[in-house]
Amino acid sequence: MSWVCPHCGTTATLQTSDVNRDWVSVIIQTAPETDGIAIGWLAVRCPNRKCQKFVLDIQVRLGQVKKTSYNDRVAPDLERPIGIGDVRIEPRVGLPLSIYVPKVVHQDYEEAYLIKDLSPKASATLCRRALQGMVRDFWGVTRATLHDELAVIKSKCDLDLFDAMMGLKSIGNIGAHPEKDINLIIDVEDGEPDALLELIRILDKEWYVARADRLTRLTTVKQLGADKAAAKAAGVVGAAP
Repeated sequence: MSWVCPHCGTTATLQTSDVNRDWVSVIIQTAPETDGIAIGWLAVRCPNRKCQKFVLDIQVRLGQVKKTSYNDRVAPDLERPIGIGDVRIEPRVGLPLSIYVPKVVHQDYEEAYLIKDLSPKASATLCRRALQGMVRDFWGVTRATLHDELAVIKSKCDLDLFDAMMGLKSIGNIGAHPEKDINLIIDVEDGEPDALLELIRILDKEWYVARADRLTRLTTVKQLGADKAAAKAAGVVGAAP
């Protein structure tokens, strides 16, 4: 199956040898004969030779006990999770931000990822704070509110990106200004924080990574020019054979 590694971001086609998936049954003797718990795991090793890190997901479901001549087992009902049902053990966060992003933004992003299933509202609030940290750091803009800060950089962003940032700002307002917005809380549905986290990653790529790549290319060209100038000064360039 096609798969994207949450460690390195590489898209790969997994082979059977890259994956281990199974379920174990937990049967309680005093429970009704038809009820049981199934604990499953999905372990993947990234086939990218530069990565080869493990990804481990755990699932917990209620299910029906199936009796066989060999042993009893629980057939998991995927529609009946226990607790949050799904936990990613490794990596602790999905696709990490680049090294160019400030540490405080890294921390907000990682915490938002860790609690996105437990508390979507809190995750959205942390995403909002990460957005404000990026705007202030990258653009050097500081205003009384994030709304005002985004207004300053509107002309520097394409419309789709600006609208997405305004959307994240609105959702993240849940916990940002509770004394002002207590009656304006918007519910955050399961899965929505994933879209907000994706926006933070997009901003990282389009702002921080793009700036670093541009600087690297410009530095390379400047160094080529300096090398040619030094060679010319030494009488190497244009010398007769």
